[in-house]
Amino acid sequence: MPVSELFARARAERPGHLALVDATGPLTYAELGEGTDRAAGWLRGQGVGAGDRVVYAGGGDRTFLALLWAAFRIGAVFVPVHPDLTDDQIDHIVRDCTATLAVCPPTAGAAARTTVEVERAAREMARTPADHTTAEVADDAVALLIYTSGTTGRPKGVVCPHRQILAAARAVQAGLGYRADDVVLCRLPLSFDYGLYQVLLCTLTGSSLVLADRDGDVGLIRVIERHGVTVIPLVPSLAQILGLLQRKLRRATRVRLFTNTGARPSPAVMRELLDAFPGSVFASMYGMTECKRISILDPALYERHPDSVGRAIPGARIRVIGPDGRTLPAGEAGEIVVEGETVMAGYWGVPLERQSRYVRRADGSLELHTGDQGRLDADGLLYFVGRDDDMIKRRGVRMSLSEIELAAERVPGVYAAVAPRPADESAPLLLAVRTDLAPHEVRTALAHHLDPARLPDRIVPIDTVPLTANGKPDRAAVALLLLAGAAAAPSAAVSTAVTPVPAALTGSSRGPVAV
Repeated sequence: MPVSELFARARAERPGHLALVDATGPLTYAELGEGTDRAAGWLRGQGVGAGDRVVYAGGGDRTFLALLWAAFRIGAVFVPVHPDLTDDQIDHIVRDCTATLAVCPPTAGAAARTTVEVERAAREMARTPADHTTAEVADDAVALLIYTSGTTGRPKGVVCPHRQILAAARAVQAGLGYRADDVVLCRLPLSFDYGLYQVLLCTLTGSSLVLADRDGDVGLIRVIERHGVTVIPLVPSLAQILGLLQRKLRRATRVRLFTNTGARPSPAVMRELLDAFPGSVFASMYGMTECKRISILDPALYERHPDSVGRAIPGARIRVIGPDGRTLPAGEAGEIVVEGETVMAGYWGVPLERQSRYVRRADGSLELHTGDQGRLDADGLLYFVGRDDDMIKRRGVRMSLSEIELAAERVPGVYAAVAPRPADESAPLLLAVRTDLAPHEVRTALAHHLDPARLPDRIVPIDTVPLTANGKPDRAAVALLLLAGAAAAPSAAVSTAVTPVPAALTGSSRGPVAV
């Protein structure tokens, strides 16, 4: 079954139900369907057919959704990219996937057979007659290429076939339980798979999606109240914003579920957020673009296991391996490996033998070696320890920057912590914290959780945490801020007494854009 069937069913069964709210206004499933028919006609008019790649560098709105569903329906491959990428970054993606059509600035998409600016594409689609063409699409045909930056080099396109996308959407739905009457607030980029799967989950359940303006944070509570939002996917910055706004405004809302994947809000932030939205619960998740989702923590277990990212989703199997590749027993940390029906089909244009992440099993299926460190407990709960790219060696001990950050965020009164990577093994280990506590108080509390090798040399208060475009803490930007702060106040460079970095500096840093 092709992914487009999700939308076809929702359109047929719930035509008058609200499908989408974007900056232009609301759309029912029937109205979004009409836009999809026109988008299909427009794509075919541009010479796009089955298997052709369509790069789209526009924002998350009705045009994005119409092109997405239309591309799926005619058998094309949709390639979403963040609209804030530079021309050079978009050009790399266009060339790498040999795009037939690039909807982006002409200078960025020149290598495509056809390039159309985003605004022009939207205008032309509105005037294009409806086209109801539905191609015969094999389950293993490619539906999406999602480019991920990884840890080194140029971004690589993760090959997402129809079969795996549907398996991932259904497995996540089984864990989260979205309902037909849910209204999901999405402030995430739709080029980011966490945001994109909100589209798929809402369509799978026939629920409603509200696409919020990422620049309109002050009005978020009003948006939540006006549209009756019930589900909110989080990144740490959004959790902090919503908690702060709701503690101030105390508006009655219908929010019942918060979700998160990737960088997690600290326990202190989540306690305040759940208190501010009575009746809500939190589902912590772990995954990566290469297989979408790996585990989900049942909200009922969060209070007892706040550090866990849950059990394997339906259809996935998790094991933890040591350096020699052998499976480790419960409690021992090693690399997280996942197999199952949600593992995607590798990287676009890269021979399998050159793909260190994807490994062919004896039965012909692929397993994903995540490069992340974690451990499983005796009950099958997974605990994320850190990524390979945040592993460092200090005083002869190999450790994860993430475990240091998580230890700090468990300290009551610490709302966020970021440990930039030291320049080398002998360089000082710094920890930037957003907190109400004095640095020496944070250090005293950390000494109860961290051994001397992991205890930071300096704890530096900052007012806000610089983020990437996807809302993740930006270690590189934090490192620059700490350097700027040290240069401005060299006398303050002591282990527990450092002048906080000015908010004006932190507010001006956008950080690198992640695809």
